[in-house]
Amino acid sequence: MATIQSPMQRCNAVLRAFGARYRLREHRRSPWITVYQLGKGGTTREHTVKGYAAADPEAIESLQDLLIEATRSGKPAVLPDGQQDLVSSDSNAPCWPEICAAVVAFQRGQGVNMNLVGPFKGKGYFCLLPADRAATEADVRRFALHSSESLKARLEDPTAPLIPMATHRQGFRQKREVVSLLRRAGYGAIAPESLSEELKGMVNRKKGALVAAGESRRRIPSTTAIQEWLDQVVEEDPLWGWVFAMVATYGLRPHEVWHIAELPDAQGMVSIGVAARHIKVTKTGFRVALPLPAEWVERYQLGGENGEQRLEELRRRYVPKFVNEDGQPFDPERDLVKRCDNNERLGAVCCHKLRSSDAKAEFELKTKLYAWVDTVPAQGKKKAQKRKERCVPYDLRHAYAIRARETTTWNYADVAAVMGHSPEVHRRTYLSEITGEQTKASVARRMLGDQQAA
Repeated sequence: MATIQSPMQRCNAVLRAFGARYRLREHRRSPWITVYQLGKGGTTREHTVKGYAAADPEAIESLQDLLIEATRSGKPAVLPDGQQDLVSSDSNAPCWPEICAAVVAFQRGQGVNMNLVGPFKGKGYFCLLPADRAATEADVRRFALHSSESLKARLEDPTAPLIPMATHRQGFRQKREVVSLLRRAGYGAIAPESLSEELKGMVNRKKGALVAAGESRRRIPSTTAIQEWLDQVVEEDPLWGWVFAMVATYGLRPHEVWHIAELPDAQGMVSIGVAARHIKVTKTGFRVALPLPAEWVERYQLGGENGEQRLEELRRRYVPKFVNEDGQPFDPERDLVKRCDNNERLGAVCCHKLRSSDAKAEFELKTKLYAWVDTVPAQGKKKAQKRKERCVPYDLRHAYAIRARETTTWNYADVAAVMGHSPEVHRRTYLSEITGEQTKASVARRMLGDQQAA
């Protein structure tokens, strides 16, 4: 979330907290405040209030109080200059037919991932719900937590059992995206942020259970295995060879490759994102990343003309979608806050290239990356078992963290900073898979380094 600094940003945060559809904006070509209302289906209505300067905190506060009162009362918002075109939210909660039509129109207007509107059209789940009653958060929660087959069976037979959705399946991720889509389309009352956080927490609890049972969460390939695999992928598909070489060399989150601001410089460093508080196009904002090992920068031609061509081609094939804090398409003439709305989808593209039960086989790379993982000992045996499994893009990021611990003298804070998370997250999550041999190599390197320095 972008840091709130200006009076106008604070005002919009308050309006969001009250559930108001109104927002204030500052246009670069006008000194006056513009009030606009978020309409159904992603539409907006705007009006500039002359005499109320965008640079005047008292004017902003005055409009804030007026719009909050209109939201509470349900009456039309009458602006100081007598403008009454803006109307407050409907007193009657919308029904599912209205919501379905609005969500489909909203997503079509965004021009992204129409697969998410399946539940809102044709024989989709929300289209099958009663049309004569108001939509509720319980409807959305029921959809998110249970399998599609059991939901439709329940509609036909009220006594049919609801089967919980497996949180590790791709379908559960899509359900989370549907909840987010409802909120972006203006229906946050039935798809609140708290529900999305709850669904995310369910995924995290599943991961924690695997760790408690002794199962490895990650398939960490060795540096040698990664290099041999990258050599083959570069030959098979130069674009994706470059993408995965960037992820492996710099420990990037997959979606961050799209947001590289500066390719490797003379020291091999790259810049991710934009160094501005109100612009957050990646998960954790702007940072500088370091190569490890450094020789991969030249080996896979990550910078220079080749890097520029690959990055341009990647962005052309899979276009990042930028929006403002309200989920509307980003307008540089109107908006200050900017974020990327489809980072999860961009990351999923990378995942499907390596390993996905939902992807078409022809989309995946022919060259696979494998790693050995530890499992719980079989019944009657004392030693843990090992099995060979295919890797996903995030395993390359975890391998970077372990490689930094094993082969450098960087401390936790240094590595956490270049990877874009806190030292606590780095220790608890990214070093949880480090082996005894790797720990021994890390300690030896640090101790020998200290002795030589002395």
